[in-house]
Amino acid sequence: MLSRILALLMLLLAHPPALAQLPDPAVTHANTVRQGSIAYAEGYFGKGDKRLHYVEAGEGPLVILYHGFPSFWFSFFDQMEVLKTRYRVVAVDGLGAGLSAKPEAAEPYRIDRLATQLDALAKHLNGDQRFILVGHDWGAALAFAYAQAYPKRLRAVIGMSAPPYNLFLDLVRTNTEQQQRSQYMQVFRGLTLPSIASSGLPERLWQQSYGGLIQSGALSAEEGALFRAALADPRAVHGGMNWYRANVQDFGDAGRAFRWPTKHRKIRVPSLLIWGEADKTFVAKFLTQIGDYAPGILIIRQPGVGHWTSMEKPALANEGISAFFSAIEKAPNRR
Repeated sequence: MLSRILALLMLLLAHPPALAQLPDPAVTHANTVRQGSIAYAEGYFGKGDKRLHYVEAGEGPLVILYHGFPSFWFSFFDQMEVLKTRYRVVAVDGLGAGLSAKPEAAEPYRIDRLATQLDALAKHLNGDQRFILVGHDWGAALAFAYAQAYPKRLRAVIGMSAPPYNLFLDLVRTNTEQQQRSQYMQVFRGLTLPSIASSGLPERLWQQSYGGLIQSGALSAEEGALFRAALADPRAVHGGMNWYRANVQDFGDAGRAFRWPTKHRKIRVPSLLIWGEADKTFVAKFLTQIGDYAPGILIIRQPGVGHWTSMEKPALANEGISAFFSAIEKAPNRR
């Protein structure tokens, strides 16, 4: 089973134009292990270097889920399993990841362009109706920024394991510990596609990111193979690193960095942050500052959970998300 998953995923990633319509092995796996009768299906939106691959299940109000780096849509499988009975859940392969396009230039990965692309996908799926946006890691930074720029498009926003983009820029400008924790981003900005391909970095990233999850039982061996294959293509690693090239400046220049949508724009839709207290990627100090960006934000802290809040103890994340969604449903509709 593992060898078949790896072989098919490698074939898809190596030849996406010719084989884009072949079934995603992660979708096949999801439908094999899913609970209940609600199945998973995949789709594509856009063309060329703007093409996005996504996976959906269920019916009802739209929920879009956007992962971070280094990952792909399947990192939200546990949340989709719970939400698909009440919502139409759509998990996106972010630009540069999974079976989505992987432009080599950095400019398409700028946060404002990703938000525009995300908005176009949402309109393709849902017209002008409001939706709920959930993001993890870089996907959380994007989700919060989208909420700042497009408040009339959202019913609510959830960020997992990361601060809003503008708050991150403030952190790396003023917080020495955050600068040290984020130094890897500066390294990533300088890596080229040939250097990624020749260095064995994709395999090391997979081991560092998912080895512990497999060892702990949070991921099965089959699921680990899916993530391994998704990272095996050097273009996927290069695409993820384009996030850093496009959106992270030298930390000494962060005060003059590109802010989007504006430096002081607030998040005015219902908002939730899910934070693992064992997370080493970002300093916990941002939890005391996030209210300046999202007044009234609800924060759920998960003891003993690290950066992978969607997968380490998914029942905890699902409980918080479900309670938040229920509160939204009971609130008066916003126009």
